[in-house]
Amino acid sequence: MSRVRLWVPLALLPLLAVVACGGQTTAVRPPAAPRPVRLHTVATVALPSTLAVTGVLAAQEELPLGMQVGGRLVDLRVDVGDQVPAGAPLALLDGRDFELDIARAQAALQAACASLGVGAAAEAERIDPEQVAAVREARAVLGEATLARERTATMVQEQLRAPADLEAADATLAVAQSRVQRARDDVRQALAAVAQRRVDLAVAEKRRTDSQLHAPWPGRVAARSATVGQVVAPGERLLTLVRTDPLRLRLQVPERLLAQVAPGQTVQFSVDGRSETRSGKVVRLGAGVERSTRTLLVEAEVANGDGALLPGAFCRAQIVVAEAAQVVVVPSAAVVSFAGVDRVFTVEAAPPKVGGGAPLGSSAAPAAATPAATPALRAKGRIVQLGRELGDRVEVVQGLTAGTEIVADGKGILPDAPVVVER
Repeated sequence: MSRVRLWVPLALLPLLAVVACGGQTTAVRPPAAPRPVRLHTVATVALPSTLAVTGVLAAQEELPLGMQVGGRLVDLRVDVGDQVPAGAPLALLDGRDFELDIARAQAALQAACASLGVGAAAEAERIDPEQVAAVREARAVLGEATLARERTATMVQEQLRAPADLEAADATLAVAQSRVQRARDDVRQALAAVAQRRVDLAVAEKRRTDSQLHAPWPGRVAARSATVGQVVAPGERLLTLVRTDPLRLRLQVPERLLAQVAPGQTVQFSVDGRSETRSGKVVRLGAGVERSTRTLLVEAEVANGDGALLPGAFCRAQIVVAEAAQVVVVPSAAVVSFAGVDRVFTVEAAPPKVGGGAPLGSSAAPAAATPAATPALRAKGRIVQLGRELGDRVEVVQGLTAGTEIVADGKGILPDAPVVVER
Protein backbone atom coordinates (compact mmCIF):
# COMPACT_ATOMS: atom_id res chain seq x y z
CA MET A 1 0.00 0.00 0.00
CA SER A 2 1.39 3.41 -0.92
CA ARG A 3 2.09 6.09 1.70
CA VAL A 4 0.91 9.69 1.34
CA ARG A 5 3.32 12.30 2.53
CA LEU A 6 1.76 15.52 3.85
CA TRP A 7 3.71 18.81 3.62
CA VAL A 8 2.59 21.62 5.89
CA PRO A 9 4.18 25.09 5.83
CA LEU A 10 5.88 26.03 9.07
CA ALA A 11 3.92 29.27 9.19
CA LEU A 12 0.65 27.24 9.58
CA LEU A 13 1.87 25.13 12.47
CA PRO A 14 0.73 27.59 15.20
CA LEU A 15 -2.75 27.77 13.59
CA LEU A 16 -3.03 23.99 13.42
CA ALA A 17 -2.02 23.80 17.05
CA VAL A 18 -4.84 26.13 17.99
CA VAL A 19 -7.36 24.06 15.99
CA ALA A 20 -6.09 20.83 17.45
CA CYS A 21 -6.63 22.18 20.95
CA GLY A 22 -10.21 22.92 20.32
CA GLY A 23 -9.80 26.59 19.58
CA GLN A 24 -8.02 27.33 22.89
CA THR A 25 -4.91 29.67 22.70
CA THR A 26 -1.72 28.99 24.63
CA ALA A 27 -0.68 31.28 27.50
CA VAL A 28 1.06 34.51 26.45
CA ARG A 29 3.99 35.76 28.62
CA PRO A 30 3.01 39.08 30.20
CA PRO A 31 5.23 42.10 29.45
CA ALA A 32 8.00 42.99 31.92
CA ALA A 33 7.08 45.40 34.65
CA PRO A 34 8.49 48.90 34.18
CA ARG A 35 11.63 49.53 36.18
CA PRO A 36 11.57 52.52 38.53
CA VAL A 37 14.36 55.02 37.79
CA ARG A 38 15.43 58.43 39.02
CA LEU A 39 16.47 61.18 36.65
CA HIS A 40 19.53 63.42 36.86
CA THR A 41 19.88 66.74 35.07
CA VAL A 42 23.23 67.04 33.32
CA ALA A 43 25.23 70.06 34.50
CA THR A 44 28.59 71.68 33.78
CA VAL A 45 31.39 72.54 36.17
CA ALA A 46 34.47 74.75 35.81
CA LEU A 47 37.52 72.58 35.27
CA PRO A 48 40.81 73.00 33.44
CA SER A 49 40.48 72.26 29.74
CA THR A 50 42.79 69.42 28.78
CA LEU A 51 43.94 67.35 25.83
CA ALA A 52 44.16 63.61 26.37
CA VAL A 53 47.34 62.15 24.89
CA THR A 54 49.67 59.22 25.46
CA GLY A 55 53.42 59.23 25.84
CA VAL A 56 56.54 57.50 27.06
CA LEU A 57 59.03 58.51 29.75
CA ALA A 58 62.62 58.84 28.55
CA ALA A 59 65.91 59.58 30.27
CA GLN A 60 67.04 63.20 30.26
CA GLU A 61 70.41 61.99 29.01
CA GLU A 62 71.83 58.60 28.08
CA LEU A 63 75.61 58.26 27.98
CA PRO A 64 77.75 55.25 27.03
CA LEU A 65 80.86 55.30 29.22
CA GLY A 66 84.32 53.97 28.34
CA MET A 67 87.96 54.56 29.15
CA GLN A 68 90.04 57.16 27.29
CA VAL A 69 92.98 54.76 27.50
CA GLY A 70 93.29 51.03 26.99
CA GLY A 71 94.32 48.44 29.53
CA ARG A 72 93.21 45.53 31.69
CA LEU A 73 90.10 46.11 33.77
CA VAL A 74 90.79 45.31 37.42
CA ASP A 75 87.72 46.81 39.12
CA LEU A 76 84.07 47.41 38.09
CA ARG A 77 82.19 48.77 41.07
CA VAL A 78 78.61 49.13 39.79
CA ASP A 79 75.98 46.99 38.12
CA VAL A 80 72.68 47.44 36.32
CA GLY A 81 70.15 49.50 38.29
CA ASP A 82 72.66 51.09 40.68
CA GLN A 83 72.13 54.77 41.50
CA VAL A 84 75.43 56.67 41.44
CA PRO A 85 76.23 60.26 42.52
CA ALA A 86 78.31 62.65 40.45
CA GLY A 87 82.01 61.83 40.64
CA ALA A 88 81.52 58.32 41.98
CA PRO A 89 84.26 55.84 40.88
CA LEU A 90 82.85 53.28 38.47
CA ALA A 91 85.78 51.31 36.99
CA LEU A 92 89.57 51.04 37.23
CA LEU A 93 92.34 49.78 34.92
CA ASP A 94 95.60 48.14 35.96
CA GLY A 95 97.88 51.08 36.85
CA ARG A 96 101.36 49.54 36.53
CA ASP A 97 101.86 50.54 32.89
CA PHE A 98 100.81 54.10 33.66
CA GLU A 99 103.18 54.33 36.63
CA LEU A 100 106.07 53.19 34.42
CA ASP A 101 105.19 55.83 31.83
CA ILE A 102 105.30 58.49 34.54
CA ALA A 103 108.70 57.29 35.79
CA ARG A 104 110.11 57.35 32.23
CA ALA A 105 108.82 60.90 31.68
CA GLN A 106 110.29 62.07 34.99
CA ALA A 107 113.72 60.65 34.12
CA ALA A 108 113.69 62.36 30.72
CA LEU A 109 112.76 65.65 32.35
CA GLN A 110 115.60 65.40 34.84
CA ALA A 111 118.08 64.73 32.00
CA ALA A 112 116.86 67.79 30.12
CA CYS A 113 117.24 69.95 33.22
CA ALA A 114 120.75 68.62 33.84
CA SER A 115 121.84 69.74 30.37
CA LEU A 116 121.07 73.29 31.50
CA GLY A 117 122.79 72.92 34.83
CA VAL A 118 119.58 73.02 36.90
CA GLY A 119 117.92 70.40 39.05
CA ALA A 120 114.23 71.07 38.43
CA ALA A 121 111.99 72.22 35.63
CA ALA A 122 110.86 75.21 37.69
CA GLU A 123 114.46 76.50 37.75
CA ALA A 124 114.74 76.09 33.98
CA GLU A 125 111.87 78.55 33.51
CA ARG A 126 113.95 81.26 35.23
CA ILE A 127 117.15 80.70 33.21
CA ASP A 128 118.63 83.58 31.21
CA PRO A 129 120.18 82.02 28.08
CA GLU A 130 123.01 84.59 28.19
CA GLN A 131 124.06 83.34 31.63
CA VAL A 132 124.45 79.70 30.67
CA ALA A 133 128.10 78.53 30.90
CA ALA A 134 128.39 77.54 27.25
CA VAL A 135 127.14 80.93 26.10
CA ARG A 136 129.40 82.82 28.50
CA GLU A 137 132.42 80.84 27.28
CA ALA A 138 131.58 81.47 23.64
CA ARG A 139 131.14 85.17 24.32
CA ALA A 140 134.54 85.31 26.06
CA VAL A 141 136.21 83.66 23.06
CA LEU A 142 134.39 86.16 20.82
CA GLY A 143 135.72 89.07 22.90
CA GLU A 144 139.27 87.79 22.70
CA ALA A 145 138.99 87.27 18.93
CA THR A 146 137.62 90.80 18.52
CA LEU A 147 140.57 92.36 20.41
CA ALA A 148 143.06 90.24 18.50
CA ARG A 149 141.59 91.36 15.19
CA GLU A 150 141.74 95.03 16.24
CA ARG A 151 145.43 94.73 17.25
CA THR A 152 146.26 92.96 14.06
CA ALA A 153 144.48 95.61 11.98
CA THR A 154 146.47 98.38 13.72
CA MET A 155 149.79 96.63 13.18
CA VAL A 156 148.93 96.01 9.50
CA GLN A 157 148.21 99.72 9.05
CA GLU A 158 151.60 100.50 10.61
CA GLN A 159 153.12 97.90 8.32
CA LEU A 160 154.33 95.95 11.31
CA ARG A 161 152.51 92.80 10.18
CA ALA A 162 151.54 91.34 6.87
CA PRO A 163 147.96 91.72 5.47
CA ALA A 164 147.64 87.94 5.63
CA ASP A 165 147.64 88.13 9.44
CA LEU A 166 144.60 90.44 9.30
CA GLU A 167 142.76 87.93 7.13
CA ALA A 168 143.54 85.19 9.67
CA ALA A 169 142.25 87.40 12.50
CA ASP A 170 139.00 88.06 10.57
CA ALA A 171 138.49 84.32 10.12
CA THR A 172 139.11 83.67 13.82
CA LEU A 173 136.56 86.39 14.71
CA ALA A 174 133.93 84.89 12.40
CA VAL A 175 134.38 81.48 14.00
CA ALA A 176 133.99 82.98 17.49
CA GLN A 177 130.77 84.74 16.47
CA SER A 178 129.40 81.49 15.06
CA ARG A 179 130.23 79.66 18.30
CA VAL A 180 128.28 82.25 20.32
CA GLN A 181 125.23 81.79 18.08
CA ARG A 182 125.54 78.02 18.29
CA ALA A 183 125.77 78.16 22.09
CA ARG A 184 122.63 80.27 22.26
CA ASP A 185 120.81 77.85 19.95
CA ASP A 186 121.88 74.93 22.10
CA VAL A 187 120.48 76.65 25.18
CA ARG A 188 117.17 77.35 23.45
CA GLN A 189 117.01 73.75 22.29
CA ALA A 190 117.69 72.51 25.81
CA LEU A 191 114.93 74.76 27.19
CA ALA A 192 112.53 73.43 24.54
CA ALA A 193 113.48 69.88 25.50
CA VAL A 194 112.67 70.65 29.14
CA ALA A 195 109.26 72.00 28.09
CA GLN A 196 108.61 68.91 25.97
CA ARG A 197 109.57 66.56 28.81
CA ARG A 198 107.23 68.44 31.12
CA VAL A 199 104.38 67.90 28.63
CA ASP A 200 105.28 64.22 28.35
CA LEU A 201 105.12 63.94 32.15
CA ALA A 202 101.73 65.69 32.22
CA VAL A 203 100.41 63.32 29.51
CA ALA A 204 101.62 60.29 31.48
CA GLU A 205 99.95 61.57 34.63
CA LYS A 206 96.73 62.27 32.72
CA ARG A 207 96.73 58.75 31.31
CA ARG A 208 97.00 57.44 34.86
CA THR A 209 94.03 59.62 35.83
CA ASP A 210 92.08 58.43 32.77
CA SER A 211 92.56 54.84 33.88
CA GLN A 212 89.89 55.56 36.50
CA LEU A 213 86.29 56.01 35.29
CA HIS A 214 84.03 58.37 37.29
CA ALA A 215 80.37 59.32 36.90
CA PRO A 216 80.13 62.69 35.09
CA TRP A 217 76.73 63.42 36.67
CA PRO A 218 74.28 61.68 39.01
CA GLY A 219 72.37 58.92 37.28
CA ARG A 220 71.48 55.27 37.10
CA VAL A 221 73.35 52.41 35.45
CA ALA A 222 71.24 51.13 32.55
CA ALA A 223 73.65 48.56 31.09
CA ARG A 224 76.96 46.86 31.83
CA SER A 225 79.05 45.64 28.89
CA ALA A 226 82.35 44.47 30.44
CA THR A 227 83.72 42.32 33.22
CA VAL A 228 86.76 42.37 35.49
CA GLY A 229 89.89 40.98 33.84
CA GLN A 230 88.89 42.04 30.36
CA VAL A 231 91.37 44.01 28.24
CA VAL A 232 89.51 47.03 26.92
CA ALA A 233 90.36 49.42 24.11
CA PRO A 234 90.13 53.22 24.33
CA GLY A 235 86.51 54.29 23.92
CA GLU A 236 85.08 50.78 24.27
CA ARG A 237 81.71 50.85 26.05
CA LEU A 238 81.82 49.55 29.60
CA LEU A 239 78.64 51.01 31.10
CA THR A 240 75.60 53.00 30.03
CA LEU A 241 74.52 55.76 32.42
CA VAL A 242 71.15 57.50 32.25
CA ARG A 243 70.09 60.71 33.98
CA THR A 244 66.73 60.02 35.63
CA ASP A 245 66.11 63.37 37.31
CA PRO A 246 64.51 65.10 35.60
CA LEU A 247 62.92 62.80 33.02
CA ARG A 248 61.58 63.63 29.57
CA LEU A 249 57.91 62.86 28.93
CA ARG A 250 57.58 62.41 25.17
CA LEU A 251 53.99 62.95 24.06
CA GLN A 252 52.42 62.41 20.64
CA VAL A 253 49.93 65.23 19.97
CA PRO A 254 47.60 64.94 16.93
CA GLU A 255 48.19 67.52 14.23
CA ARG A 256 44.68 68.98 14.56
CA LEU A 257 45.32 69.91 18.22
CA LEU A 258 48.73 71.54 17.81
CA ALA A 259 47.37 75.09 17.91
CA GLN A 260 46.34 74.54 21.55
CA VAL A 261 49.74 73.37 22.81
CA ALA A 262 52.54 75.72 23.89
CA PRO A 263 55.66 75.58 26.10
CA GLY A 264 55.00 76.24 29.77
CA GLN A 265 51.68 74.37 29.94
CA THR A 266 51.13 71.87 32.75
CA VAL A 267 51.00 68.16 31.96
CA GLN A 268 49.26 65.76 34.35
CA PHE A 269 49.99 62.09 33.78
CA SER A 270 49.83 58.66 35.31
CA VAL A 271 51.98 55.63 34.63
CA ASP A 272 50.37 52.31 33.79
CA GLY A 273 50.23 50.19 36.91
CA ARG A 274 50.34 53.19 39.29
CA SER A 275 47.39 55.06 40.73
CA GLU A 276 49.21 58.28 41.59
CA THR A 277 49.09 61.29 39.28
CA ARG A 278 52.18 63.40 38.60
CA SER A 279 52.74 66.63 36.76
CA GLY A 280 55.34 68.28 34.56
CA LYS A 281 55.83 71.24 32.23
CA VAL A 282 55.90 71.38 28.45
CA VAL A 283 59.41 72.55 27.56
CA ARG A 284 59.78 71.99 23.81
CA LEU A 285 57.88 71.12 20.64
CA GLY A 286 59.15 68.94 17.82
CA ALA A 287 60.48 70.38 14.59
CA GLY A 288 57.93 68.70 12.30
CA VAL A 289 54.85 66.50 12.09
CA GLU A 290 55.45 62.77 11.72
CA ARG A 291 54.11 61.78 8.31
CA SER A 292 52.95 58.27 9.19
CA THR A 293 51.02 59.17 12.35
CA ARG A 294 50.27 62.87 11.72
CA THR A 295 51.43 63.72 15.23
CA LEU A 296 53.99 66.12 16.67
CA LEU A 297 56.49 65.19 19.37
CA VAL A 298 55.96 67.34 22.49
CA GLU A 299 58.40 67.00 25.38
CA ALA A 300 57.64 67.79 29.00
CA GLU A 301 60.11 67.88 31.88
CA VAL A 302 59.17 65.75 34.89
CA ALA A 303 60.84 65.87 38.31
CA ASN A 304 61.95 62.46 39.57
CA GLY A 305 63.94 63.14 42.72
CA ASP A 306 62.59 60.03 44.45
CA GLY A 307 63.54 57.80 41.52
CA ALA A 308 60.08 56.21 41.42
CA LEU A 309 59.64 56.79 37.68
CA LEU A 310 61.62 54.72 35.20
CA PRO A 311 62.54 55.52 31.60
CA GLY A 312 60.47 53.63 29.05
CA ALA A 313 57.24 53.60 31.09
CA PHE A 314 54.00 54.18 29.15
CA CYS A 315 51.92 57.15 30.36
CA ARG A 316 48.43 58.52 29.89
CA ALA A 317 48.58 62.29 30.10
CA GLN A 318 46.44 65.41 30.05
CA ILE A 319 47.88 68.66 28.71
CA VAL A 320 46.17 71.58 30.48
CA VAL A 321 45.49 74.04 27.65
CA ALA A 322 43.19 76.33 29.69
CA GLU A 323 43.07 76.80 33.45
CA ALA A 324 39.25 77.00 33.69
CA ALA A 325 36.56 75.84 31.25
CA GLN A 326 32.96 74.61 31.51
CA VAL A 327 32.84 70.84 31.05
CA VAL A 328 29.92 68.40 31.13
CA VAL A 329 29.95 65.92 34.02
CA VAL A 330 27.61 63.07 34.96
CA PRO A 331 27.50 60.57 37.84
CA SER A 332 29.74 57.60 37.21
CA ALA A 333 26.82 55.28 38.01
CA ALA A 334 24.90 56.72 35.05
CA VAL A 335 27.41 55.37 32.54
CA VAL A 336 27.08 51.82 31.27
CA SER A 337 30.03 50.32 29.39
CA PHE A 338 29.72 47.29 27.14
CA ALA A 339 32.08 46.00 24.45
CA GLY A 340 34.17 49.17 24.67
CA VAL A 341 31.18 51.47 24.12
CA ASP A 342 30.04 53.92 26.82
CA ARG A 343 26.43 55.08 26.94
CA VAL A 344 23.94 56.81 29.21
CA PHE A 345 20.16 56.45 29.16
CA THR A 346 17.50 59.06 28.62
CA VAL A 347 13.75 58.50 29.06
CA GLU A 348 11.25 58.98 26.26
CA ALA A 349 7.66 57.98 25.51
CA ALA A 350 7.22 54.49 24.03
CA PRO A 351 5.55 54.33 20.59
CA PRO A 352 1.85 53.26 20.64
CA LYS A 353 1.07 49.60 19.94
CA VAL A 354 -0.33 48.80 16.51
CA GLY A 355 -3.53 46.65 16.27
CA GLY A 356 -5.58 45.17 19.13
CA GLY A 357 -8.70 43.05 19.70
CA ALA A 358 -9.14 39.55 20.99
CA PRO A 359 -6.49 36.93 20.40
CA LEU A 360 -6.86 34.62 17.45
CA GLY A 361 -9.38 31.86 18.13
CA SER A 362 -10.85 33.56 21.18
CA SER A 363 -14.59 33.86 21.44
CA ALA A 364 -14.46 36.72 23.89
CA ALA A 365 -16.08 39.97 22.84
CA PRO A 366 -13.95 43.12 22.41
CA ALA A 367 -13.40 45.05 25.62
CA ALA A 368 -15.19 48.31 26.11
CA ALA A 369 -13.28 51.55 25.55
CA THR A 370 -11.32 52.76 28.63
CA PRO A 371 -10.16 56.26 29.56
CA ALA A 372 -6.73 57.39 28.28
CA ALA A 373 -3.87 55.99 30.42
CA THR A 374 -0.48 57.54 31.24
CA PRO A 375 1.86 57.11 28.23
CA ALA A 376 4.39 54.28 28.64
CA LEU A 377 8.12 55.27 29.00
CA ARG A 378 11.22 53.50 27.78
CA ALA A 379 15.01 53.89 28.28
CA LYS A 380 16.81 55.24 25.26
CA GLY A 381 20.62 54.61 25.05
CA ARG A 382 22.91 57.43 23.99
CA ILE A 383 26.57 56.78 23.13
CA VAL A 384 29.01 59.20 24.79
CA GLN A 385 32.77 59.79 24.81
CA LEU A 386 34.24 60.02 28.28
CA GLY A 387 37.12 62.12 29.56
CA ARG A 388 38.54 62.48 33.05
CA GLU A 389 37.33 60.61 36.12
CA LEU A 390 36.40 63.06 38.90
CA GLY A 391 35.73 60.91 41.95
CA ASP A 392 32.11 59.74 41.72
CA ARG A 393 31.64 61.78 38.54
CA VAL A 394 33.06 61.51 35.05
CA GLU A 395 33.59 64.07 32.31
CA VAL A 396 31.64 63.67 29.07
CA VAL A 397 33.63 64.99 26.13
CA GLN A 398 31.09 64.28 23.39
CA GLY A 399 27.52 63.06 22.99
CA LEU A 400 25.74 64.97 25.77
CA THR A 401 24.80 68.58 26.53
CA ALA A 402 23.99 70.39 29.74
CA GLY A 403 20.33 70.36 30.77
CA THR A 404 19.61 66.88 29.41
CA GLU A 405 17.85 64.52 31.83
CA ILE A 406 19.41 61.08 32.09
CA VAL A 407 18.88 58.01 34.25
CA ALA A 408 20.94 58.50 37.42
CA ASP A 409 21.83 54.79 37.76
CA GLY A 410 22.06 52.86 34.51
CA LYS A 411 23.16 49.54 35.98
CA GLY A 412 21.12 46.64 34.56
CA ILE A 413 19.07 48.78 32.18
CA LEU A 414 18.73 47.62 28.60
CA PRO A 415 17.94 49.81 25.57
CA ASP A 416 14.16 50.27 25.01
CA ALA A 417 13.36 48.67 28.36
CA PRO A 418 10.13 50.00 30.02
CA VAL A 419 10.76 52.35 32.93
CA VAL A 420 8.78 54.47 35.32
CA VAL A 421 10.18 57.71 36.73
CA GLU A 422 10.26 58.14 40.49
CA ARG A 423 9.75 61.68 41.68
